[in-house]
Amino acid sequence: MASVTKTHDDWSAGQFLTGNLNHFSIAKGAGSIVIKDVVATASMRATVVLVGDGGARIAVENNGAWTAATLTTALGGDYTATDFTY
Repeated sequence: MASVTKTHDDWSAGQFLTGNLNHFSIAKGAGSIVIKDVVATASMRATVVLVGDGGARIAVENNGAWTAATLTTALGGDYTATDFTY
């Protein structure tokens, strides 16, 4: 997991859940997705609201903190994040 600068120090209940969510698909080239690493990384800049499909899908509050490209870079290794659309 790459080093990421934390942008939140504390939260009020529900403060981020009034807007849209950004959904991402997560893939790992070799080996299994480590859900703990995905959630820990994404949580550094946004509140993770949903985790599904063994960590292969996450949703974060839409505060503009993550794009698929920046999340891929932050996850490092052979992880890839892509925008998930329904």
